[in-house]
Formats: sequence, C-alpha cells, structure tokens
Amino acid sequence: MKFDLTDKPALQQLPWSDLKSYLDAQGWHLVDRIGDKALVYVPDPVATDPVEILVPARDDLGDYAARMAEAIQILADREERSALAVYQDLTTSGLDVVRLRAPKADASGAIAIEDGVVLYREAENLMLSAACSVVDSRRTYHLRKVTEATDYLKTVRFGPSERGSYVLTILSPVQPRLTHQRPIDFDEEPFPRTVMLRLASALGAAKRAADQARADNAFEPFDAAVSQGVSANLCEALARLAETTQGFDIGLTWARTRPAGRARQTFHFTPEVGEVLREAARIFRQSEPMTDTRVTGFVIALDRPVEQFDGHATLRVLIDEKPRRVRARFEQAVYAQVIQAFQDKAAISLLGDLFPIGRRWEIRNPRALQVLEDQDGDEIAGAPTLEYSA
Repeated sequence: MKFDLTDKPALQQLPWSDLKSYLDAQGWHLVDRIGDKALVYVPDPVATDPVEILVPARDDLGDYAARMAEAIQILADREERSALAVYQDLTTSGLDVVRLRAPKADASGAIAIEDGVVLYREAENLMLSAACSVVDSRRTYHLRKVTEATDYLKTVRFGPSERGSYVLTILSPVQPRLTHQRPIDFDEEPFPRTVMLRLASALGAAKRAADQARADNAFEPFDAAVSQGVSANLCEALARLAETTQGFDIGLTWARTRPAGRARQTFHFTPEVGEVLREAARIFRQSEPMTDTRVTGFVIALDRPVEQFDGHATLRVLIDEKPRRVRARFEQAVYAQVIQAFQDKAAISLLGDLFPIGRRWEIRNPRALQVLEDQDGDEIAGAPTLEYSA
C-alpha cells in the first residue's frame, strides 16, 4: 500500500473520531477546545513540551486534510515510525481486527493461490461460525441459514495483507462507546463486538479442548465447549487452516473507539491440533439432526399388539446408505397404514426429522407417509422380520 502526507483524498476520508480515539488510547490529554472546530491534545499537560495536536472536530473544515496530515507526522516523529504505519493504525481505530498469519509465505510475502483460496474461505467460515454461535450455541450449523449472522458478515471486510510471512486481516466495524462507562456485560455489547468476543472465547476453548482431548483420549472436552462457541463448523475451519498453513497464528485486537477491557489475544494452532479438531468436527457432524429427510424402509416392530397400537414403532430404514433401526411415533391418522405395512411387510417412504440418540436414531414428526408397492426388501433396508416389542 502507498501513502504519503499529500494524499488529500485518503486524509479527507480518515474520520477525526479515529484520531481522537487513538490519542486517548496512547495517553494524550485533551486540554482545550477551539469552538466546534478543533480539540487540542498534548502528550503531558504539566510538561513544558510545546508539542500539540489539533484534532479537527468537523469533517467539513477547509483545512481538514492538512490538520490530519500534521497530526500523523507529529505522531510518526514521536513514535519513531513511518507515516504509513501511523495511518494504518488510525484506519483501524473503529474496527476490531483479526490477523491470520500463515508462515508458508516466500521471501516476498506471497503464497500459493490454492493456499490463499483456503485462507480466505476458512477465515469467512470462522467469522460466520462465531456469529451463528452468538445467535444460538449449537454443535453444528447450516451457516447460511442464520440470517442475523449472514447480515453481520456483510459488514465485515478483508483488509490489505500485511508483511510478516503472509498476514490476512479481517476488519469488523463496531459502534464507538460514547462514555467512559463501567465494563458492560456480554449480552449488552452490540452484535459485532459480541461476535468478536465469542470468536476469542471459541478459539481459546477449541485449543484447550484439543489439548485435553489428546491427553484423555476423549471427546467430552469439545462437548463442554459448545457454549463457548466451539462447533463442527469452527473445528473444520481451524483444521483446514492448520493443514494448509502447516500451523498458523490468529490474533485479535480491539477497536480503540470501543475498548474491550482486554489486551490483544493470540492463538497458535499446529497441524497436530488440526488433526484433533478435524476428528472433533466429524463426531459433531455425526450427532447433527437431519431435518426434512425422506427415508424408505420397513416397519419391523410395533410397541403394542395391533389392537392396542399407540403409534410407537420401530423401523428399519436407510441412513447414509446403511440400514439402521429407527424409533418413530406416528399420528393416529396413519395408524391403519402403519399397521397394514407392518403386517404385509410392505416398504414405506416418509419425511421426518432424524435425531441421533446415543448409538440409535429417532424419527420425529414423521409425515407424508406412503406405502410402496412391489419393492424388493433386500434393496431397500434388508428383509424385515415381524415382531412386537415387549
């Protein structure tokens, strides 16, 4: 990125509130106001240092760009940094920033295009899974179906890549805090900040769960971390990133216009941790309900004799092309069809919501029941054996 202090359009677009927030965060002091036009900041109100920065308080001032350039130059000189570095910091004052560092870059900071595609895709999935978790903490998501999360993602931007291997930046705008109020509860934060806080908690929880799962050879640490934002989607994204980059760092910094009350956070994921996360995602997926699913099979058992039938039955159906025993409870309106299919060993087809219960499955809300004619039982779900459950 190129920038110099004569770039008037870039300076004109830089919000003066971001400069003010930067000075507040760096310990500068507001000592005076010039009407409604400018705020006067100094590094130390009791020192004899003559340095001061005039922060334009309106963006329609004729010398707005000149004042912003002057402020950037003063900060660059005092901090012994380039004007570009200061400018980049100012542009993120109102943003929560995620930095994903991939160490596989070459000497020029470039990476293979296929690796870049994975980085950008999985970075999006990380943000979306965190947003979904804020709406509803679950083990797995159909990401694009959570409207509030997808609406939030429309506000997020990929920033310019940074040097230092290859650093992908994700910029999440957040509303400024207008008063120096007490730290507020998680639920009182605006949605964009809540997403970033949930992402931070999810990254930490996923790393701890992976370490504990490896030590104990158990999945339970991941189950316990669902409330902190860990899901199949998050684990898959982290696993793919770790595999592609051969280990990566991900850091979060907080908008200076809305202090988060915490320091910058960084997490490191190795390929070995990625393997554990991939397995956790697989187990999460296995327990995902399958809604609005059509299945075919046979009624192989009624819980009660025909004359006392109350709708509870066991079916043998195909799930993922494998025959499985499944429990179901039918509505009274289809009792006769269920009983007839059971007695005739006839194949049936229905829509239902499949839920894993331990090692077994349960069909909830079975509907659109059809009795199929002339079906080969071996081809559908194995030849049925009539039985009554005890």
